[in-house]
Amino acid sequence: MKKFAKVALIETKLFFRQKIAVFFTLLFPLFLLFLFGSIWGKEPNYFSYLLPMLVSIVAFSNALYGVGAVLSFYRESGILKRIGITPLPARTYIYGLLASRFLIVIFQAVFLFIVALIFYTVKVKGSFAALVIVLVIGVLSMISIGGIVAGFSKTYEASIAISNVLFTPLSFLSGAFIPIFILPKFLQTLANGSPLYHFIKVMQEIMVQGKGLREELVSLSVVVGCLLVCALISAKTFKLKGE
Repeated sequence: MKKFAKVALIETKLFFRQKIAVFFTLLFPLFLLFLFGSIWGKEPNYFSYLLPMLVSIVAFSNALYGVGAVLSFYRESGILKRIGITPLPARTYIYGLLASRFLIVIFQAVFLFIVALIFYTVKVKGSFAALVIVLVIGVLSMISIGGIVAGFSKTYEASIAISNVLFTPLSFLSGAFIPIFILPKFLQTLANGSPLYHFIKVMQEIMVQGKGLREELVSLSVVVGCLLVCALISAKTFKLKGE
């Protein structure tokens, strides 16, 4: 456990030393918050809809590029192989990296909420505890998708390509950029199977409508199901050595 915690701490420190990564993870979403706020901020409950979108999209992006692509790079460059011959098990290192990415996304979500509460009117009609539970489950689910990317990518370039293929359509079908109800019926059907869509939907309905977890069992089931299935597949497909 101590080794796991140290790896997570080291990876987090390394992340925050990368100025570009910090900018796109923390400052760019903040820029979008102020940009959209200056345009539509006077609409009732606007930020209660906007925050879940920003948090989920950035969590998804971090999962694909910060987990899937990074693990693929570490494997291809031989970093995981070299770690495997040290007293530190490679799997422990991987779990530490995943924990680091999880903490970074949670920190970012809290950061955005605090800024929105300070500068804008943000209402959470539902339970804060329910919102936190959904946030944790949703972020873990997104990270599990990143594991899928790493599992099926033999090279770093392949991981970027797969990430791009997943990010664009799933983000489009999440309702973060275009309301789902204006899409054709077959796209609405596809959106109903997207964990990203349900992740956003549950957070929005807790914040805006005050719904509880019992009322969101269907959406939660989709998110949890994605977490379990993707975690299982990534565990079976990811190999420490490149092929």
